[in-house]
Amino acid sequence: MFGLYLLGIYVAAFWILTQPMGSRSRQWWVEVDTDLPKRTYYFGPYESKDEASNNTNGYIKDLEKKGAKNISIKIQEGSQPSQLTASDES
Repeated sequence: MFGLYLLGIYVAAFWILTQPMGSRSRQWWVEVDTDLPKRTYYFGPYESKDEASNNTNGYIKDLEKKGAKNISIKIQEGSQPSQLTASDES
C-alpha cells in the first residue's frame, strides 16, 4: 500500500515538473487605448504573447467600426486587470 502511495506522489511530481513554465503562471493581456472615446480596454488572458498578438487585428477592426480614433495596442504579461474597460471621461 505504501508503495502505491509513493508511486502516486512520483507521478504527480513528474507531471508538475514536466509542464512548461509558461503554462503555470503566465497570463498575457492585450491593452487597447483609444483617444476618442478616451478608453482603455483589456482582452485576455492568453497563454502566450504570440496568441495575444494574433488577436489584436480583430479588436482594432471592431473599434474602428465603432468610430474609435487613435487606437494603440500594448501586449503585457501580468495578472488580470481590476477593470476590463476603463474610461477617463466624466
